Amino acid sequence: LRNRSIIVIFSKLDELLNELKHNKKTAGDNNISPLLELTVWMDAAMSATTDGPILLVLTHADRVPSKRDRQYVSDRLDELLQQRGFLSSRRLVRPEDSKMVYFPVDNTQSMQDPGLQELRNCLQRAAEQSPSVKQPVPLPLRLLQDVVSSVAQPVMDQVNQFRAVDSAAIEAAIRRVRQRRGAQSTDCLPHIELSDLAELYAVCSSKPMPSLQDKEFRVYVDFLH
Repeated sequence: LRNRSIIVIFSKLDELLNELKHNKKTAGDNNISPLLELTVWMDAAMSATTDGPILLVLTHADRVPSKRDRQYVSDRLDELLQQRGFLSSRRLVRPEDSKMVYFPVDNTQSMQDPGLQELRNCLQRAAEQSPSVKQPVPLPLRLLQDVVSSVAQPVMDQVNQFRAVDSAAIEAAIRRVRQRRGAQSTDCLPHIELSDLAELYAVCSSKPMPSLQDKEFRVYVDFLH
């Protein structure tokens, strides 16, 4: 979960109806009810991010053909969201020309489903309006991504893998990072530290080692995330 992201939260319409209207809770793989799981994800989205649209998508709408039942679920969710202060942020995106707070998706109609079509159109509009879409992407980013991926894997013969820059310097930096993290030649490295990334960035961009607060370096870090 990051700022400027388009956050889509899924749940099953039929299970929410059973819980909200009939008090029949269906515990999922994590042994929590659909309503509680939905609330947890909404809490996480609101606490971890400060901007970006949030969409609720309820699948298996084909199991709830009644418009009255669908609206009942929407009204109850609307009450819950208002109580928890979700709606005051104006981040929740509703279907156009609809009184519901969620996008119903019929699992039997594929792309012919009007709900799925409306969801796709809404996601397209949200993406076009997102500041991230207009943010320039540094051209050397792909090289840095490839280098970071190479750090994670066991060191193999990497001759001519990085032709755009000094491949020997890059391979040496990869080996230094892996050695610092205690990775053996056949080990996959689960993570590196920000200081390691700064060294790789310097080699890929042919620039001096940046400080960890360097603005240009942090742009690369954000893109990698």
